[in-house]
Order: sequence, then structure tokens, then C-alpha cells
Amino acid sequence: MHIVSKALPLLLFFTTIFCAIGQEVSDFTELHYTSDNGLPQNSVMLMQMDKNGFVWMTTQGGLARFDGTRFTTYNLSNVPRLASNRIIDLGLTDDSTVYFKDNGFKVFSFDENNRPYILNPHIRNRFVVLHSKEKQSDLVRNLLPADRRRVESLFAHYATAVLYTQVGTEGDGFLRVGDNDLFYLYQKKIVFQKVFGYYPSIAYDNSGVLNGRFYLIDRQRQISCVDSSGREYPVSLKVDGQRELVPDGHSQLFQQGKRLFLHHLNTFYELEPAPGNVLRGKAVLKTRDIGKVYCYLNIPGSGVQMVGTATGGLYVFKKKQFKTVQIPGTSNNFYTQHLYQKNALLTGLGIISPSGTVTGKPFPLMAQGGILVDKQGYVWINPQGKKIEKRAADFKLIRQFHADREIGRFTHTPDGTLWFNLSAGSLGKITGDSIQWIRQPKEVKSFIPISDSAFWISDGRGLYRLDIRTSALQELRQMRGKEVREFYFDRRKTLWIGTYGQGFYAIRNGRVKALPPDRNGHLLAVHTFLEDRKGFMWMSTNHGLFKCKVTDLYDYLDGKSADIYYYYYDKSNGFANNEFNGGCHPSSVVFPDGKFSFPSMDGLVQVYPDSVTDILPSSKILIDKFAVDGKEKPFTTGFQLEPSFNRIEILLASPYFGLPENQLLEYNIKGLDNEWYELNNNLTITLNRLEYGSYTLQVRKKSGFGQHMNVLTKRFTVMPFWYQTWYFTLFVLVLLIFSFYLVVKLRYHYLTLRKKQLEAQVRERTMQLEYSNRLKEKITLLLAHDLQSPLHFLNLLSDHVTASLEKDRLDDVRTGTAEIKKAATSIHAFVKEINLWTKSQQEGFFLSKRPFAFGELAGELKDFFGEMLLLKNNTLEIVNPGQWHVYTNREVLKAVVRNLIDNSNKYTTGGHIVLELEENGENQLRLSVTDNGRGMSPADLSKIKRRIENVLTTAGIEQSGRLGYQIIIDFVARLDCRLEVESVVGEGTKVTISGLLPGQPDKPEAFMADSAPPNITTL
Repeated sequence: MHIVSKALPLLLFFTTIFCAIGQEVSDFTELHYTSDNGLPQNSVMLMQMDKNGFVWMTTQGGLARFDGTRFTTYNLSNVPRLASNRIIDLGLTDDSTVYFKDNGFKVFSFDENNRPYILNPHIRNRFVVLHSKEKQSDLVRNLLPADRRRVESLFAHYATAVLYTQVGTEGDGFLRVGDNDLFYLYQKKIVFQKVFGYYPSIAYDNSGVLNGRFYLIDRQRQISCVDSSGREYPVSLKVDGQRELVPDGHSQLFQQGKRLFLHHLNTFYELEPAPGNVLRGKAVLKTRDIGKVYCYLNIPGSGVQMVGTATGGLYVFKKKQFKTVQIPGTSNNFYTQHLYQKNALLTGLGIISPSGTVTGKPFPLMAQGGILVDKQGYVWINPQGKKIEKRAADFKLIRQFHADREIGRFTHTPDGTLWFNLSAGSLGKITGDSIQWIRQPKEVKSFIPISDSAFWISDGRGLYRLDIRTSALQELRQMRGKEVREFYFDRRKTLWIGTYGQGFYAIRNGRVKALPPDRNGHLLAVHTFLEDRKGFMWMSTNHGLFKCKVTDLYDYLDGKSADIYYYYYDKSNGFANNEFNGGCHPSSVVFPDGKFSFPSMDGLVQVYPDSVTDILPSSKILIDKFAVDGKEKPFTTGFQLEPSFNRIEILLASPYFGLPENQLLEYNIKGLDNEWYELNNNLTITLNRLEYGSYTLQVRKKSGFGQHMNVLTKRFTVMPFWYQTWYFTLFVLVLLIFSFYLVVKLRYHYLTLRKKQLEAQVRERTMQLEYSNRLKEKITLLLAHDLQSPLHFLNLLSDHVTASLEKDRLDDVRTGTAEIKKAATSIHAFVKEINLWTKSQQEGFFLSKRPFAFGELAGELKDFFGEMLLLKNNTLEIVNPGQWHVYTNREVLKAVVRNLIDNSNKYTTGGHIVLELEENGENQLRLSVTDNGRGMSPADLSKIKRRIENVLTTAGIEQSGRLGYQIIIDFVARLDCRLEVESVVGEGTKVTISGLLPGQPDKPEAFMADSAPPNITTL
């Protein structure tokens, strides 16, 4: 205690001294790029930043483009029209589009699709102002003739460097030719020419133009100025207030637009003219020794500076805007801190002031124990042990209070009462010289007063409103299960709540609403909230520091926006460690001058929030490369893709020199779905096969705080296959209509044809039915007629046989019995033929065919007709010279031949009958039965021929016709043969059956039975 009290007056003295000393140049984070990590070659000679925010640099390995993360190289491999990979000039057109010149003096630029084209085919020994591809001005050739010759006389056989800096209107200004000659041009005339006889007098890194005057480092190593009249005079350079700086042999001047910078002893100064012959230099960058410097680029308003070197590649320096304050000899793991004596901090590890630190007893305090400086200036702390100490402003001990556990946090209500909680969850207040403990239904792990008698409290598992007077507890159900560790009332009296791992919330008008986390989820654990004077809310986490616009938070709470832009800071901004501490009170401090202080695991992180320069992602989103199935194509609006493509690759670019976490690109393919997808680190969109149709590629990013979006929109069309086109659809529709018409037509035709077929079938069935009925009638009549006589004859024979038997006339009995047998045999044969013929008339009749020897059949018939022929005194001759086998139905053919022989025998007496089988020369056989009987009358022959012509129809049936010929005609038709009848009255009759097939008895298949379908009558 004694050490601290004596150190305080000294501490305040150093605070006063500190305020009078100017701040030094801020530290920078250094990033180093070489050919090992992106550069095509390690000599970076020229640098320019174009209108899109890309930094272009020339090397001996080609032109490099830097977007803050990646390098893209342009050399002979992808720009084959280059003379070589060496780039000798780099500049910007009127609209800040980059152009570059190769050592073949061709000038290239890039079109809107990022494709290189020749801006000017040849610029050598002259200076052309490249406004655009269409508008270009040659300054030397625009001079008056005499002045033009004067300048051109200085051009050597080889290329001479020519550099122009405009002053006033175009064409006026300083023209440098080579390293020694300086001209001032005005209205196409030379105002003066100044020749410097030493090197490097006006080389690109030894001179520059500022505020209409030309400056160079002369041979005496001082800065000289040449004005527009040609007057040369020395100027002094003042830096750091009044200190004069004298350049040396390694000092350089770098021109950047209208700005001029001096590089001296590893420090870059921005020069500004001052009254008198004075330049003032403001140090903007201090570096270590990085070798010979070729070029320098200062990106305005970003804190980012780049240095190109002769052999060491590219250095990128980013300003560290945060300071880390530490107490030597301690862990520097800070928790609770409190403003003390206006400009000092009281922490758990000691007192920190601008002039130094104070440690010793009672430090260190409890790590997360509360610290409070009350309204009267008394200091309340929780030293090691279970006690509370009240100390005076000079830190002298006034009183001690003993507690059961360590103190959590101190606070006071509007009436000035001091409240605190213990780590075990008890809540108490200081009353006089004692502690008054408050009974409450829940443990109090963290709390904040609402009024003198009401508090928001958390037990680590939820959030409650506690009324001290009534012990009434009101739970917020939305916060159930949440570990609340931080409370903050903003200027609008909205309560902001930070949890450990469950996000952060706002309570407004009694309603709780969760705020969206950042894309990496770091804001799930918020340790503190602080508002600055510019309307930003700052939040510390376990993974860095965030800030956002308070208006953006309220827009989200009011439903006016769907997300919030969070700006992220990590240790590259000046932290020693990304992990900030929380769970303590107070966990952050605001100094009277607006400076913030946050506790971290490695020091106190301090910043002036109002002076922080943020690098916002405001650059355009560009399409860097568009490839279809591996082939690069220009991606213009309205681009049409062939339907057979397999893969699209779209490489995007959006230069950004801040932390990658602060730029988020999302894309959507309108026409495919409505989802927005986060782009990968390579900024590449890959699309596989798409259905034909119109699509819109949309890529967006928040360009900073507020609701402004930077959006890239490109429309493209996937063309349909020929079978997906509208005319094919129309063709198909017409084809369908025609097909429908054709189907209807064919159906109609089919139904009509079917109707005719059915009608024909009905007619045929009707005719068959008529034929069958008439045939049945005729059969009935003929049977009655033809069987009547034989049966009557049998009846008489029976009576005769009976009478002879009674009279024992055995010979007559024997003769009568023989006659009865013959008659019965004839009747049986007749009935059998009738049965066979009747079967053939049935529907579905199938006639089986087999080969058989005709001679055997003829022999059977000859035996059958033997006695009948004797009764008529006729003879039967069988002629079969070829001993043919016949392939047909044996029974049907036998019935046909038997009826023919029977007819010939019936109408012939004492005559000759011939049965002949012969070949007719067509691989067929012809069978004929010939007699020399009485023949047929013309009328009978005509009837028979009519029946042959109308076989199986009713026209072939006549009531008076012969049944035998009806059977013969039908059977011959069933045998698929032709029947011919020739007859002459008194000369005889010849019946011929042609179309019989010869059998093949030698082949096995000739003996196989014909196969008939099931349920078919066969014979």
C-alpha cells in the first residue's frame, strides 16, 4: 500500500508530460510476397492501382495483378502477342484502366471481359497520352515544328525514356527526355529546356512534380525545385515538426498521381509544400532494411502501402490501429479494469498510466474480481482472499469487509448504493460499515440494476427480472438455458445481452430478439458492448474484435433488414492475442478522450475508435474468367450456351486489401433456385449440366455498413436441344393432331372394314346355315328315299327266308341270308359315308393327311365291288403304272372313289370301268374314273357342274340332285383338289380329280401324323 500511494503523484506528473509529446509513426503489419508465394518474378519495378482496385506491377517475368489475396500473371503463356515477358512501362488511361508496354513497344490494355488487347501497336521515342483506344494524343508531334525537331533531336538510335507530367491543361507541363533533359511545355511550345549534366538527375525515382513544381535530388544531395519559368532553387525539408532532413545517396522520390513521396533511411515521407522554400515531410511508413526499392504505392484512405524491390519481391504494409498495453513482470492476462484518475487504468494486475505502471501490494487482485471507483472517488477492490477493500483516491486503505466467497462484480444503483455479488451467487449491498445480504430465489452470477430496487439477474441458466422489495422473480422464457455474462444499456435504453456460446440479444419494450452471428460464429460469445461517438457498437469475443453500425442493429430489430454487416479485427491490427476476456465487470473502459480499452489474454487492447480507418469491401465484383468445358470464353450479357455443355467455371474477382473475413461474396443462379450460396476461398462458381432456359447469375456482397449491396448481374441462356425447341414442340403438336386424325381415320376405316367383314361373315354363316338346312332337308329326303327300298327289300327277304325255313328249303334260306348280308353291307357303307360327310360339314373340321399306297386302296375297292360288277356284267380295270403313293386323307379319297365307281357301275351294263392314276406333269397326280355306260343328259351334267362351281354354298344344293355327287363334290373340295366331269349320252362318263400330291414314303416325316389344333374335329 505504501508503494502505491507514493507512486501516484509521480504517475500523474508523467501523464502531463506524455500529453505534450507527439505520437510516433504507427507500427505496420508486414506481408512479404515473392516468386514462392505468387509473384512471377522477384523484381517489382512499377506499380499502379486501377479503377477496379487491382494493384498492377511489372516484373521481368510478366505483368502481375494483385487483388489483396491472389496474384494473376499475364505473360507469353496467356498473352502470346507479347514480344517478351519483360514489361517496360505501366500506366492508366483517363478512366484509370491499366495499360502496359512490352519491350517491343506494343501497348496493351484490358477490355470489359478482362481480355488483353493492343491499345497502341507501337510507341517508341515519343509520349502518347492514352485517353482510350479511340482517343490518343502524341505530345511531341503536337508541338510546333521547330520545337518538335528540338525534342526529337535528343532521341538516340535506341529507345529513350520519355516521361510527361501534366500541369494545367493537357499538353502543358513537364516533359522529361532521358535522364538529363527537362522541358516545360505550354500551348504547344517549349517554354524552357534545362539540361542536367549529372546522373541520375531526373530519373523516375529521383524526381517528381508537386503542386505545379518540379523537384529533384541534385548532386549536392539536396532537394532542388524547378518552377514553370525554369528557375531552379534549393528547398529545405522539414520532418517531425521542425527537424530538417538531408537526403543521401540512397534517397529516392516517387511520384503517385499528384502526390510525391520521399524514401530515406527506410522511411517514407509524404511531401507537402510549405510557405517559403520549404517542403514538409510527414512520415507515413517505417520499414526494416528491405533492399533496393524500385517503386512505392500508397493506397489512399486504407492504411495499406506497398513497396516493390529490386530482388526481394513485394512488401505490403498494413497499419496497426490498435495498441497493446502490458505490465512487465506479470502474466498480462487481464480481466476487470476501471478508469482511474482520468487517464490511468486500475486493473487486477496493477495500475497503468501513460507514464508507466504501478504494481506491488495489494496487486494482483482476484483475477475476475470486481473493481469499482464510486461517485465519491473511493476505490472498491477484491484483493486476494475473501474480502472487500475500500480505498481512498490515493489508494490508502479505509476499510475492509469480509465475505464468504470471491467478489463477482460491483455496481451501484441510481441512489448511490453499492451492490455486489459473490462468485457463489449471493447478492449483497454495503450499508454503513456492514454488508446486508439479500434473500433471492435464484443465484446471482451476473446482474445489472434497472432502478434502485429492480435488477436484471442471471443464474447462468436463464435471465430474470428481480424486485428486491418483494423478491418477485420474472423469467424471460426466450432466455431459458442461456448463460448470460454481460449486460449493457445503450443510449436508447435498449438492453444488450452477451452470452457464452449462445449469441447476443437485445431486450426492447419487454421483447427479446436474437441478433445474427457472424459467418464464423465468433459472436456466439460476446464479452462486452461499447458505443463510440460515430454510432458504432464494438463487441469483444474469444476470436477477435467486432464492430457494426448501431443503426444496422436497430434496422434488424425493426425488421428492415435481414442481416448485419460486422467489421472484424484480429491481431494483425495490433493485438498480441485474438482472445479477449470476459465474465468480469467492468470488462471494458472508455477514456475521457474517447479511447477504448479491452482486456485480453495478452495485454490490454486500446484504440481510438473515432480515428480507426476501416478498409471496406467497396470494389466491384468482376468476372475474371469464364470457361465452358475447359475453354475460356467472353461472358457478355445475353451469352448463349450450347445445350451439350457439361461444366461451367466462373472465376470471380473483387480486390480487397483488408481481412478476408470482412468481404463475403454470395451467389445465386436465378432460374435454378432462390438460394444464396457463399463463395469458396477461390471465388469460383462451378455449374454442371443445366436445363435449357434463361438464367441470371447474381453475385453480391455488402460494400460496408448499412444496407448497400454491390451486385454483379449477368444473364445467360442455355439453348435447347432441337427436340426442346418451340418449333419442334409445334411439330410434335401438329404430328399429334395429325396422328389423332389418322388414328380416328384408320379406326373408322378399320371399323368400316370390320363391319364389312362381319357382314360378310354373317352372310357366309347365313349361307352356310341355309346350305346346312337345305342339305339336312335333302339328306333327310334322300335317306328316306334311298334307305326305303333296301329296307323294304330286307323286309321281303326276311319274310322269304322265314317262309323257306318253315318249309325246310335250306338252299333258299342260304341264298336269302346271303342277300340280306349284301344288303346290310351296302347300307352300312352308305351310312358310313354319310357319317363321314356329315362330320366334314361341321365348323372347325380338320382333315389330316398321310402318304399311302394307292394300289392297296384300289385293291380294296375292287374286292368291294366284285359281286356288284358281276351283277351288272361290268369289268373294273385299275391303271397305276407308277405304283404311286398319294399324300392325302385315305378315308375321304376312298369314299370319293367308291362313289364314282358305284355311279359308273350303276349306270353301265355289260361295260368297262377304268380307275387310273397318272402324273399330270406339274408334280401332281391326276385320278380318273371312266366308264362306257349310258352317260348323263346335258341337264344332269349342267347341274353337277353348277354344284362344282358353287361348292359349299346353297346354290350347289338341289332338291332333285343326287346325294352321291353332292358328297363327291364336297369331299374333293376338302381334299384341296379340282373335280371335272365329262359325259356324253350313250358313250359314257369320265370324272377326273386333279391336284393330288404324290407321297414320299422313303422320308421319315412322310409317316408322321398331321397335327390339328385342340377342340377340332379330325378325320
